[in-house]
Amino acid sequence: MFSTELRALWHGDIFWRPVLRARRPSSFGLTRSQRFYSDQRLKDEAGVVIRIQGSNIYRFGDPNVATPVFRDVNWTVREGECWAVIGSGSHQKTTLLRTLRGHLRLAPSPPLPGGLFPFLSDPPRDAHKAVALVSFAHRPQSTGSAFYDYTARYGAVRDEDRITLRESVFGEYDFLNIRPRAQVETKKPEELAAESAKKAVFEDLTVKLGLVPLLDLPLVALSNGQTRRARIVKAIMSQPELLLLDEPLTGLDANNRPTLLYVLESLHKTRNPRIIMGLRKQDPIPEWTTHIALVQQDRLLTGTKEDVLAQQASDAAQTEVCGSFISQSGIPAAGKELGKPVAILKNVLKSINWTLREGERWHLHGANETYDIGSGKTTLMSLITGDHPQSYTQRGESYLELFSRPRSKISTPHLRSLIGIVSPELANAYPRRPSTTVWEVIGTGFDGGFVPGGKSGIGAGLEGDLPDDVVRWRVDRVHEVLSRLGPSSWASCTSGHSSLRRATASTGRHLLSKLDEEFSNRNFVDLSAGEQNVVLLMRALVGRPRLVLLDEVWSGMDDGMVLAARHYLREGGVGSDQATVVVSHWEEEVPWGARDGLRRFKLEDGYGVEI
Repeated sequence: MFSTELRALWHGDIFWRPVLRARRPSSFGLTRSQRFYSDQRLKDEAGVVIRIQGSNIYRFGDPNVATPVFRDVNWTVREGECWAVIGSGSHQKTTLLRTLRGHLRLAPSPPLPGGLFPFLSDPPRDAHKAVALVSFAHRPQSTGSAFYDYTARYGAVRDEDRITLRESVFGEYDFLNIRPRAQVETKKPEELAAESAKKAVFEDLTVKLGLVPLLDLPLVALSNGQTRRARIVKAIMSQPELLLLDEPLTGLDANNRPTLLYVLESLHKTRNPRIIMGLRKQDPIPEWTTHIALVQQDRLLTGTKEDVLAQQASDAAQTEVCGSFISQSGIPAAGKELGKPVAILKNVLKSINWTLREGERWHLHGANETYDIGSGKTTLMSLITGDHPQSYTQRGESYLELFSRPRSKISTPHLRSLIGIVSPELANAYPRRPSTTVWEVIGTGFDGGFVPGGKSGIGAGLEGDLPDDVVRWRVDRVHEVLSRLGPSSWASCTSGHSSLRRATASTGRHLLSKLDEEFSNRNFVDLSAGEQNVVLLMRALVGRPRLVLLDEVWSGMDDGMVLAARHYLREGGVGSDQATVVVSHWEEEVPWGARDGLRRFKLEDGYGVEI
């Protein structure tokens, strides 16, 4: 592989330095058995896209004696196979995909000449350019610690909010923009040909994925699903040979999933590019998937789709432990209206008539991929939370009442204290200050703000001075959500032990396990996306608000987190005096069913109906 060339260097005295010079593998000078072995290895690697054989995966800087992130990984991907990487949460799955991008190291390294990507070895290509990863995790730490107002899409548009989808996502391609940024220069024929090819890809995919009407709309006005499709188009325009898509289906409604999957299947079959998708366990597996890599803690189970799913089914009874502890306390009877109205909407948007009452559980679903801004569920949610300017102007035939008052009669701080919310927009916007702890983030949920404060980090209240009994109640509430939704509950749900949840029978006060107490002192910015979402769920529930809005609440969570949260929501996490709306494209993500009194509201293009 390498030859040693001795080169004389004059540097005051004569000395010899061995210099390594890389050579391409050659059969010259090899014995017959050596040539056979070399030819056989090249033959074995023909048609192989990814090959990992018995390697452990470590973070850079960790020695081989450290605990690996994944151990004894065996994974071979061949041409023509369609793979999906499935994990219990974004942390494990994304870590495996990031390994393919070189962010973690393998020991031992895949053998040469093919290495990790044998299909790139003849002729040799740079894996950093040939392999691309598009991940849809929440805002990373590097983007700063300031809060940005995600409600800007509903009000007066600032200059920075006028940036369009075309400018934001495709701004580096001047030939695609109405207002090119670079000066016009004479380009070589090969450059013009490359631009023409990229433009053809852009025009083809934006038509197929329904992005053409959205290109010149403000980016802040678009849904998560719309921007995700645009990012996929941009990644394909960079012409990778292997494209890794992490959770491409999250945020897409049922009408747009088949379209995206059809486009991805067509691209994969033509190897233009090859595609590997990262999916959550609750995501539907595309029919054209032939093989699955299932991430299980620090192990990877690989094989055909049928074999892996059969193995997963045999283990399902052991992982659904929390379901056996579910009680029916606090769940309203089907068809029974309980409590006072918390929101009354009449003829809102085009024609939405909807009343939310205390004690009710709702599943809101419908298309959010409409071309007409102001016609989807995001806008409806912004009216209910009072963020949309139109919430102040609903009069006459169009009527909106929040907690028995018009929006103009209830202050924004008071309204925020009455509504607990989890949403992708909030998750992206919440400040990631380096020194803000988990406890402090949870504590902001009592008053609905974003800056920690008050006694014990549990807020100061609307009046600025909390009585001692209220302080004690708030502290105990933080203890409760930490003990019911913290790391000890994740462990109990996946291991089968429910004893980690602690409460004193005499006082009802919740005690923190050492694991949960340590978690409460961690910095929010250092958590994984799934852990951050759990903390934001704690924040939404801690003050027992009269209205709870859960939009894509499970995003990034591991199995244990999801099971613990579903268990807590059903077993008293929300009471009979609280209304709850779960916003999701997936019925399986709603903790309640029809027998629990769940009601469904379908929204489409500004029209709504209970189904």
